[in-house]
Amino acid sequence: MNVKKIKGMTFSVLLLSMAVTALAQDKPAPAAKPEGAPQAQQVSTGKEYLGPTADSIRPYRSSGRDPFKKTVKPKTPRGKQAQARMLGFPTLDVRRAEFRQKVEQARARDGAEPDPVSQYLVAELDVTGVFRDDRGYGAFVRAQPTGTMFFVRNGVRCFNGEILRIGGDASDPGSAKVVFREVSYQDLNGKQTPQERVVTKAPGEKK
Repeated sequence: MNVKKIKGMTFSVLLLSMAVTALAQDKPAPAAKPEGAPQAQQVSTGKEYLGPTADSIRPYRSSGRDPFKKTVKPKTPRGKQAQARMLGFPTLDVRRAEFRQKVEQARARDGAEPDPVSQYLVAELDVTGVFRDDRGYGAFVRAQPTGTMFFVRNGVRCFNGEILRIGGDASDPGSAKVVFREVSYQDLNGKQTPQERVVTKAPGEKK
């Protein structure tokens, strides 16, 4: 090869290298990213996203429920509540018929006849007076349905109870009283349960 041509090519390469070096020195260096800065990632989906399609959009339908209203669930009873029902007593005619039957049975066996007061309820007896003798206190009571008067002492039984105590102060007529034990019956889920209470009556009072 010609020596002149080689020298010319070498000189051309040297000039080109110097030009590239000069351009590199003139170009500003890229700004350094701060440490910890997230690196941008380019994800290629292959297709530009244009939003949801018409087929995927459904119209809004109200459920009829207020989203701001708090729903309170009703409390369900754990078990059926027991319901109590007061039972009544037989009518006076039925009670009097039972009383006459007991009298006939007592006479048939020469036994003691039942007290006539046993035909009446505690609520049907009014106290008209209280007195005291050698045997202690006694009282006069009047049966409201018939107007019949009876003389009674402690322990006398009526249809739904008995006389517990007759008392008073001879110097104070207003202290006279008769204390009854009254029994009523309650039906609780098919079972009869007796209920007792104490009733106090004074002459002239109606209870």
